[in-house]
Amino acid sequence: MERTATREGSPVRLGLTGGIGAGKSTVAAIWRERGLRVIDLDAHSRAVLDVPGAGVEEAIARFGEEYRQDSGTVDRAALARLVFADPDARADLEAIVLGRVDEAVAAEEEQAREAGEGVVVHDSPLLLEKRHDAGDRYAAVVAVLARRDDRIDRVVRDRGRDRAYAESVMAAQVSDLERIRRADRLVLNTGDEQVLRGRALHALATVLAELGLQLPS
Repeated sequence: MERTATREGSPVRLGLTGGIGAGKSTVAAIWRERGLRVIDLDAHSRAVLDVPGAGVEEAIARFGEEYRQDSGTVDRAALARLVFADPDARADLEAIVLGRVDEAVAAEEEQAREAGEGVVVHDSPLLLEKRHDAGDRYAAVVAVLARRDDRIDRVVRDRGRDRAYAESVMAAQVSDLERIRRADRLVLNTGDEQVLRGRALHALATVLAELGLQLPS
């Protein structure tokens, strides 16, 4: 990625978010292919429970040995069913995971700074739920939106989950009306992948232009 203007030597940080099944990960992949460093916060969250270590042991101590798999890692599917139905359990899990995620993200941002990269993107499904709107934390936030039924269909088809699971996750996330109100730019995933690609790149170019930056050549 070419060098672009930075703020106090650090990359400008953009937020990318969207509800389950909306197509946020596809937009993230499009931006990554275009040359941006996209930090997948959800992947860092999964790693806390998928790699044996302190995060796994703390989760098992809180939720019980029945959530430990033979591999020694956490049964994330079973734990997800619990935490999306129990706000207190969800808060406890987030406390276990988020500090470790912050450390991993900070390490990636330092790599970007050392490489002279002007922009990093935080790809996070819970960005708005954590009150991380544009401001001190993000220069701008982009939200991906899709029809509710399309989102449910994607979760069932692509992730092998049932409708009840998709609806439980959607209920725990902010509404699309809230995303519309709080995001700086929207990407509507209402066509095929080629249409989405065009909209994703247009939104990115517009946001960067507003910040006085440019897409990598």
